[in-house]
Amino acid sequence: MKKISLFVVLILIFCVASLVTGFAYSDRELPLLVDNADLLTNSEEKTLNSKLERISEEQECEIAIVTVYSLDGKTANEYADDFFDYNGYGYGDNDDGILLLVSMEDRDVAISTYGFAIKAFTDAKQDDMYDEFLPYLSSENYRKAFSTFADLCDEILSQAKAGTPFLSGKRLIVSLGIGVVFALIITGIMKGQLKSVRYQPAAASYVKKDSLNITVSKDLFLYSKLDRRARPKSSSSSGSSTHRSSSGRSHGGSSRKF
Repeated sequence: MKKISLFVVLILIFCVASLVTGFAYSDRELPLLVDNADLLTNSEEKTLNSKLERISEEQECEIAIVTVYSLDGKTANEYADDFFDYNGYGYGDNDDGILLLVSMEDRDVAISTYGFAIKAFTDAKQDDMYDEFLPYLSSENYRKAFSTFADLCDEILSQAKAGTPFLSGKRLIVSLGIGVVFALIITGIMKGQLKSVRYQPAAASYVKKDSLNITVSKDLFLYSKLDRRARPKSSSSSGSSTHRSSSGRSHGGSSRKF
């Protein structure tokens, strides 16, 4: 009987500890996908939210997407920052996370980053991300736009943790292929035009006979010029511009129209 009682007590202690741990790391009150503007079907919402949950757990950085009809008088960045802060988004003690906001009223889109995401999603990387998913937003292919955003976040976070720079896979392959082809064509043409040229062991071979006659040679120092310029002060952290939200926290992020 005592053994059974002890076993029950241990189970209760384990359950209470699990609940405490769960509450400590789960302050978020809403799902990672909040489609208030009704841009997706119920099936698309379920699939995309599961994808965001999976990537967020694997990367230990929450990835959220929020759609609204109106910004309620705020800028897109202000709305995104406040939605992140006041709804408990962010993974772990540092609240690492990134949030994509889409407002349909004036076709605004914004990215808000916090914690490790500020370092991972630099200004340049955000520009690359917009280039990838904004065309889908503009063409009203919202499922593809949001899925592309999630995939890009997964890729960038993996590369940031590995210390490697982010390059869009398709863009890198295409750029390298085009560059190699053009380089081969240009070098081939140049090589064909130089068939009459032969290597000469001495510099004198390249000067026409009796065409150069130097009688006096002097080296004259004329002047020197020193330019002094102030080192530019950067307001960014690891390439990410930051700002203060209404809660007083430091966020990264940017905004666009679509």
